[in-house]
Amino acid sequence: MSSMKDVARLAGVSVMTVSRVVNQSVSVDESTRRRVQDAINKLNYTPNLLARGLRRQSTPDSFPPTYAVYEKYREYAQAEIAYPGLPGKGKRLGMASIFRAQPFCAEVEQNVIKQAKLAGIKAKDIIFLDNKYDAEVGLRNAEMMLALKPDVFIEHQADVKVNSIVAAKFKAAGIPLIAVDVPMPGAPFMGIDNWYVATVGGKAMANFIKKKWGGWGLVDMVVLLQNPAGGDVTMLRSEGFATALSDEFGSEVEGKIVRIDGGMGTVEQAYHAMVQVLNAHPAAKRIAVTSVNEETMQGVITAIQEAGRWQREHVIIITLGVDDLGKSQLREGLSDAGVAFFPEKYGEYLIPAVCALLEGAPVPSHLFVESQVITQENINQFYPLAHNHEYS
Repeated sequence: MSSMKDVARLAGVSVMTVSRVVNQSVSVDESTRRRVQDAINKLNYTPNLLARGLRRQSTPDSFPPTYAVYEKYREYAQAEIAYPGLPGKGKRLGMASIFRAQPFCAEVEQNVIKQAKLAGIKAKDIIFLDNKYDAEVGLRNAEMMLALKPDVFIEHQADVKVNSIVAAKFKAAGIPLIAVDVPMPGAPFMGIDNWYVATVGGKAMANFIKKKWGGWGLVDMVVLLQNPAGGDVTMLRSEGFATALSDEFGSEVEGKIVRIDGGMGTVEQAYHAMVQVLNAHPAAKRIAVTSVNEETMQGVITAIQEAGRWQREHVIIITLGVDDLGKSQLREGLSDAGVAFFPEKYGEYLIPAVCALLEGAPVPSHLFVESQVITQENINQFYPLAHNHEYS
């Protein structure tokens, strides 16, 4: 995916100049503006529309926009340059990852570290814990984090009930929270728009059904591996697929959709869930599947292969996330498409929010990341092989 740095390089200007053109925050001479706009068009660069929309909510009296502090640091984060004044200097940051060994989480963590350094937060002042997709571990980690007293805590926890408990404890302690991917009461939410990415993924699935099987008539089964423990918001990540398929093929699609609890995100949980589905539907030949992430999809693929029902032309796989594992699945022909959440950019949202909270400034209630359908045809446009360590 093109960045501000790519636009700046092509236009022959600074990153800050690109930011000013995109956000219309400072006057830029017309010839420079045209060069930047031409570069944006050539690279198909998409600015952060949420930040731009919020910026334009300033009053007629020209008071600063509500989220000016957050937006300012977002500009520096996207440009990958040091934040002005190093607002994180001398501060302690806590973060509990949903499962640190997962490729998606590893990419998130790496970007958080990178952005924290730009904000002035030293590596020794960042506390990382691993929730391990386990509610009890998540609660223990929260208690440990409370004892360590970070200035801000980033929580990435899969269980919505645990998140409610943790939110209450941190509110009582006066420690600001940011929730990642699964909501927490009273905390800014940073992550994907689950309904949007699911409907986009569902449309991609519909297109592959038409392309590979000629339409809905030959579909035997669509499997939605879900995560009920993540709450209603996380359930949208799969239910949007059902809606998109219904919009394309009609209400009869429900008769062929199988919903099952695929666990909180691990290979093993998804594998056992898919084995159960396959055993219950032994005659299903043409199968389309989605799940909450690529770890779970790996379990799905293994289950289909071990059942002797893996014929590539008879299986449609749409993944969510496109972390390093997801990229490998695409490149190896194991999946047809994935909706990318760009975990390698999560820190560009999280650390500006951390810095705004440190200054007592408001942060948007929802910080939705960019998303994009990635296929075998366009993956190199977003992730050139030379830049992918799993293939280097």
